[in-house]
Amino acid sequence: MIALTLVMCLNSQPANCHAEDVAFDGSIMQCAMFGQAVAANYMNGRPKWSLQRYRCSSRRLKDA
Repeated sequence: MIALTLVMCLNSQPANCHAEDVAFDGSIMQCAMFGQAVAANYMNGRPKWSLQRYRCSSRRLKDA
């Protein structure tokens, strides 16, 4: 399982950031190519947060 790690910051407090792992079903190359679209879709339901950066990694997620 590929982990798509999103670093999200609170809009009202930009210094308040945290990383959140999102499962990505695909290869590391697919994550690199389509990770931005997945991240944007994930952020649609979180209007109080802004996406600062994202990265793909091949490490195991805790709940996977």
